[in-house]
Amino acid sequence: QNPDFFGWVSIEGTMLDYPVMHTPEDGEYYLYRNFEKEEDPSKEGCLFIDKNCMMEPRSTNLLVHGHNMKNGSMFAALEKYTSEEFYREHPEILFDTLEETGRYQVAAVFKIPGSQITEAFAGTLLAATEEDYNAFIAYAKEHSLYDTGVTPQWPEQLLTLGTCEYTYEDGRLFVVGRAVPALK
Repeated sequence: QNPDFFGWVSIEGTMLDYPVMHTPEDGEYYLYRNFEKEEDPSKEGCLFIDKNCMMEPRSTNLLVHGHNMKNGSMFAALEKYTSEEFYREHPEILFDTLEETGRYQVAAVFKIPGSQITEAFAGTLLAATEEDYNAFIAYAKEHSLYDTGVTPQWPEQLLTLGTCEYTYEDGRLFVVGRAVPALK
């Protein structure tokens, strides 16, 4: 139905159950557009993969952005991960693509003021090299709101969900997941 469709992300027991789009030529194309590519009057938009992430070959860290809507839709459920109890009840994120079914263990949950998302931090967040990967995981674990006991190791696939958060000015909330190997 839409060639920009890349995958589907969900967290069991929440409203988070949506398609994920990818438009590297216009990274924020779906910021305020719906799946049909129409301007979205609700301003929910669609979830979308960061324009700097590559699909082939796959980026080590797929960074997915989405709005934190007051009505509980889109990435609003990520706010619940600020509670360790919620994490314990929802330790996995499901992310399926046309090629594979994916399960990701939550490894870290952290908040950051938007002013700290510098170009250098954004590069580290992509975890494209072993050095950046290790730096990102070290940062995420050090700043995580609680210890999940999950520590990704290079080159394990990561999925990072990012949204707005309101305890910081222009704040961001990130939930970092590590791929669970498929059963053979």
